[in-house]
Amino acid sequence: GINAEYGKQWYQRRVRGTAPTFSVEWDEVNAAWGQTALLLYSLANANNFNFQRYRIVPYGSQSYLEGETKLPLYTNGGLRLFWDAKFDQGWWPSSTVSKQFLDSIEKKGSFNFPYKIDKSKIGDQKGFYSIKLHFNSEEQWTKALKFMLINLKWALTVVAHNKPK
Repeated sequence: GINAEYGKQWYQRRVRGTAPTFSVEWDEVNAAWGQTALLLYSLANANNFNFQRYRIVPYGSQSYLEGETKLPLYTNGGLRLFWDAKFDQGWWPSSTVSKQFLDSIEKKGSFNFPYKIDKSKIGDQKGFYSIKLHFNSEEQWTKALKFMLINLKWALTVVAHNKPK
């Protein structure tokens, strides 16, 4: 239907960074992941959760993780990106940060998130996909990010449902 096609194009445009009929600039992808960082930061704050080792700094399209060093969750993109592992330095810890928070939510409830995070990979019984872009196919990277967003959507629902009224 129309909504399904719109959702597919939005997903491809915002998360994947490509779409069948148009190209998406990296600044738009960075902005979408800045919103994701803000969501995770807000969910953790609403749950009084403190991350170990890293702190999320939601700063729009320039969001980053702060630990021993500043780890960007953004890039300027370009063809060089696919051979440059710098972009992944922030992404792998972001999966660790997400896992810490999601594990804390699972311990409080009697359910499991649909996708498990194992170091830099996320998936289910059908397969795990790397969250790293370096040495990864666009399709597998896209699937990994989609799975992370689905888990965060579930977390939002759980946190909102359990919030005192």
